[in-house]
Amino acid sequence: MNVLGVKIDNLSSEEIKNKLSGFLSGLRQHYVVLPYSLFLLRARQDAEFKNILNNASLSLSDGIGPVWAAKILNREKLNRLTGVDFVSLICSLAAEKDKKVFLFGGKTRTAQKAGLNLKKKFPGLTIAGAETGYDFDNEAVLKKISESGAEILLVALGMGAQEKWIAKNLSRMPSVKIAAGVGGAFDFISGRIRRAPKWMRRAGFEWLFRMFVQPEKIGRNLKAVFGLTLLIFWELIFKSRDF
Repeated sequence: MNVLGVKIDNLSSEEIKNKLSGFLSGLRQHYVVLPYSLFLLRARQDAEFKNILNNASLSLSDGIGPVWAAKILNREKLNRLTGVDFVSLICSLAAEKDKKVFLFGGKTRTAQKAGLNLKKKFPGLTIAGAETGYDFDNEAVLKKISESGAEILLVALGMGAQEKWIAKNLSRMPSVKIAAGVGGAFDFISGRIRRAPKWMRRAGFEWLFRMFVQPEKIGRNLKAVFGLTLLIFWELIFKSRDF
């Protein structure tokens, strides 16, 4: 499905799991992206970023913004899978298939704590390594990931930076079959930041809850809400014009 120029795959959780399982069984390397509202806005201004998103092996809507945009502009229902839920799904699969997972990104000790919590949640899961995403030595990180033998790499460097890092470096980590940018997922999985109640997540208002628990991101979230609203409105006007 094309949502404001960005390719997003409309799949059920079972279909996503089957896709990922196929990736792990194959010979090629794959990267996964998880777009939300700001991704769609950034892609309009950053051609490199847009190209990376549209060439991903799998693109899944992390936020409610793309879901609303698809409903209004495409008149289609778009399934959603948040970054946290994606991490749970792929770690569950890794535990089943005895595949190693490497966590890279987040603040000091966040990836490590997230790894410990994931191992508790999924018995048998192997966390091959965990590295912070602040002030890191790129060559040293690439060496650790490669030497770990991890088949799955989860990267939390923030929107844009993580996708560009994966696109640039994936070929240098030959053991990695799947790399995915997961944004702030480690913060929630580690317990560093509290996640919204389930009813708010189901209703699509997790972004509103995050404005209260992370007030430093209020401006960012408002930009996403109003920016996407204006973009959808502009597209509606553009489509309605009689050429």
